[in-house]
Amino acid sequence: MDIETKLKSVPDQPGAYLIKGHEGKVLYVGKASSLRKRLRQHFRDEAKGGPWHQIMISRATDFDFILARSDLEALILEANLIKEHHPQFNVQLADDKSYPYIKITDELFPRLMLVRDLPRDARPASGRVIRRGFHDPKRQEVHYWSSGKVFGPYPNSKAMRRTMRLASQLFGIRSCRKDLDGTRMGRPCLNYHIKRCVGPCTGEVSQEEYAKLVRQVELFLAGRSDEIVDQLEEQMRQAAEQLQFERAAVLRDKLTSLRRVLEDQVMASTDARDEDVIAVATDKERALVVLMTVRAGKLVNQQRFALLHTAGRSDGEILDAFMTHHYTRAGWAPQLVLVSRELPDMQKWADMLSELRGWQVEVRWPQRGEKRRLIELAQRNAQVQLMQMSEARGQRREAAAAALSDLAEMLQLAEPPHRIECYDVSNISGEHATASMVVFTEGVADKDSYRRFRMRQTADKPDDYAMMREVLTRRLKRAGAGDEKFLPLPDLIVMDGGKGQLNVAVQVLDDAMMDIDVVALAKQEEEVFVPEQPAPVASGPYPRALLLLQRIHNEAHRFAVTHHRALRGKAMTKSVLDDIPGIGPRRRQELLKAFPSVVAMSRATVEELAAVPTMNRPAAQSLLEHLTELAW
Repeated sequence: MDIETKLKSVPDQPGAYLIKGHEGKVLYVGKASSLRKRLRQHFRDEAKGGPWHQIMISRATDFDFILARSDLEALILEANLIKEHHPQFNVQLADDKSYPYIKITDELFPRLMLVRDLPRDARPASGRVIRRGFHDPKRQEVHYWSSGKVFGPYPNSKAMRRTMRLASQLFGIRSCRKDLDGTRMGRPCLNYHIKRCVGPCTGEVSQEEYAKLVRQVELFLAGRSDEIVDQLEEQMRQAAEQLQFERAAVLRDKLTSLRRVLEDQVMASTDARDEDVIAVATDKERALVVLMTVRAGKLVNQQRFALLHTAGRSDGEILDAFMTHHYTRAGWAPQLVLVSRELPDMQKWADMLSELRGWQVEVRWPQRGEKRRLIELAQRNAQVQLMQMSEARGQRREAAAAALSDLAEMLQLAEPPHRIECYDVSNISGEHATASMVVFTEGVADKDSYRRFRMRQTADKPDDYAMMREVLTRRLKRAGAGDEKFLPLPDLIVMDGGKGQLNVAVQVLDDAMMDIDVVALAKQEEEVFVPEQPAPVASGPYPRALLLLQRIHNEAHRFAVTHHRALRGKAMTKSVLDDIPGIGPRRRQELLKAFPSVVAMSRATVEELAAVPTMNRPAAQSLLEHLTELAW
C-alpha cells in the first residue's frame, strides 16, 4: 500500500507515529492530538517544514502509528519510541540517562534511598505504593520501591548525592538497611560514633523523636528550609532555658551548617511557587538548554543539557523536544514553567503537564516583569555556556588536527587520515570471543560508528590471528554490500598487536583488493609497525601522534572487554538460574528484569524476591537457599 492510500485510513485520534525509510529504518518519531492531520501535514505539505523535513520526507517510504488514550499518553509514547529507535531526524539529548530520585522509606525508622526510573503512576513525595526493584552492588544504589515519599527528580546526580549527604549530616537520619523495631540491634556503626546518625539501632531513640527528624528531612528535600531554621531556633532556645547546654550546642552547629547551605540559594522570585525556567541558545552545530530550578522563590539548581540534530530547527521546536525528553523522564512538573521562546502549542503543554502532575500547571512565555528577568538570566547563562562549549570544541579540534598531521608525517601518509578504525579481540580460552571496531573521525571518537562482532571461529584452541582475519573480512564484505553501518571505508586501520596482526590485515586487504593504509601498535613496548618495514617506526619525534594511537587503541580494548564481560556475565547468570528447581524460563526472565545480576539476587530478601512477578514465597525461599550456597 502506498503512502497516499495509507493516509486515508489514519484515524483522527491522538497517538505517536513513526516515519520510516529504506528497510524499515525509523527516520522520525512524533506525537499528535490528531494523527490524521499531522501525518497529512508531513506528506502533503513537506515544503513547509524546513530543509531537514524535506530531506526526511524524500527518504520516507512508509509510516506507522500507535493510538493513545490521551495527549499525555501520546507524549510518553513518543519519548519512549525516540529512546528506543534514536531516529536521525529527531532532536535528542546528548546525555540521555534516567533521572535519580531520593526516597524516604516507609519503615518504623525510615532511611534515605536512591531510586531510578520512577514508575509512571508514582509522583514525588506522593507516598504511592510501588512494588518492583532491585539492589545493584556495583552502583551502591538500592532500586527497591515500596510505600514512601519520593523527592526529585535530580537531573544532576552529583547534586543529588550531595543533598543526601547533607541530609544525613544535618539531621542524623540513618542510611543502613537494618530491620529496626526500636530495640537494640547489635553494635552501632561508624556513622553513629561520628555523629552522622542518631543511632536508632541502639534502642535509645524513640519512634516519635526519630519521626521529628524525618519531618525536618522532608522539609529540607522539599526546599522549605526556612521552616527548619525556625524549628531549630525554637528548639535551641528551649534547650538553653532548660540548661541543656550540650543539646543547645548541637542545635547551634546544625543551624550554622544549614544557614551556610542556604547562603548558596539565591532569591530569584517573590512568588513562592515552584518554577522551572527553561532557555535555549543555538549555534550552527548544536543547541544548549539551561534549566533553572526555582523552589519556594529560591534558585536552588541550574542544569545544562546539550541537544543533537538541531540544525534547521526553530528555538520553539528545540524547546518542545527538550520538554518531551525532560518531563516524560521526570514524571512530574512544577506549578509554573517559564520558556524563553513560544512553543508550537503552549496550551497543549499546560494541559499535558497538568495531567502529569495531578493538578494545574501553567506554561508561560513572559514578555515583561519579574518573570521576564528570570528568563533573560537563564538565556544569558545558556549563551555563555554554549560559547564556552564552542571554544573548548574548537581547541580540541585544533589539537586533534595537529596530532593527525604528525601521524601522517610519522607514517609517511599522503595526507592526514580523516577516518581511523581500530580493532581488538577479547576472549578467555576462546569462550565468548568478541571483537570491537572503534572509529575516530578527524581525531575524535565517533561513538555512533562503533561496532561489535561475535566471533564465529570455534577452534579448540583460540586463534587471535584467525579471529582478526574473520572480523576484518566481515567488516569489508558488509561495506562492499553497501551496508551504511560500515560506510565509509577507513583511511587508516590500526591493529591491536605486532607484526603478526599487521600481516593478517595486509593479507585481508590484498584479498579484497582494497588500498587502505594499515598500522599495528604493539601492546608491550608501544611500538608502531607498518607494512614492509621489519623495524618499528621512529615515534619519538611525534609524541602527539603516538598519544593519539594509544588513545584509539585503549578505546578499542575498553569497548571489546566491556562487551565480553557482559556476555560472560549473562551466560553465567543464565546457567546458574537454569540449575535451580522451580525457576523456569518465565520466572528467570522476570528475575533478570528486576535484578541486574545473580549477586544482586543473593543479597535480596525473601520478600523482595517474592515481589517479582510470577514468583511466590516458596520459590523465592528456594532461590535464596541455592544462591546462598554459592560463593560470590
